[in-house]
Amino acid sequence: MHVFKEAMIFGTAGFTAALSISKLEHNNIGPESGEILVTGATGGVGSFAVSMLAKLGYRVVASTGKETEKEYLYELGAKDIISREEVFNGIIRPLDQQLWAGAIDPVGGEPLASILSKIQYGGSVAVSGLTGGMALPTSVHPFILRGVNLLGVDSVYCPMETRLVIWNRLATDLKPANLLNFVHKTVSLEALPDTLPDILNSKIRGRILVEIS
Repeated sequence: MHVFKEAMIFGTAGFTAALSISKLEHNNIGPESGEILVTGATGGVGSFAVSMLAKLGYRVVASTGKETEKEYLYELGAKDIISREEVFNGIIRPLDQQLWAGAIDPVGGEPLASILSKIQYGGSVAVSGLTGGMALPTSVHPFILRGVNLLGVDSVYCPMETRLVIWNRLATDLKPANLLNFVHKTVSLEALPDTLPDILNSKIRGRILVEIS
């Protein structure tokens, strides 16, 4: 596959997933630490995160609201699949049962607050999105009683030095075996407006590749 096509399949989503993993690693979250939760697991960031974490030897718990996509997530490397409601059931406690060593969360909002209450002592959450809302109704309890780290992941102003490191890893240890598995479909630029409603209504898994001729 041409290197430019590979880069476009990864796109911002793949880069963000890799950067999220790097953040966890730099905060001492390794495969031996315990299970890692990935929310929005059938989306661009989520699906890449599941695959990359599994390739590195992590035990991945994938969260999704799409019952029909479980086989896809298992193929990516998820060991367990849970529903959105198991992450956030509408109740946010200051501290909850400790379930995961870390998490990659492109959702944010109330689900993120719920995740923070369920992270194990010394664990970390890498957050990169806000589809679940901008407000974060949590308390200081996870941070001062369990030493939990909330790690912001920014792919926009990320320094070039870091970009080079991450893209090198995307070409080596973080590169999935078959990138085409992440492409939901390829559309022309002219057909893109007809595809956007499906993206907004969560009918897409993985990536939409736009072909410009």
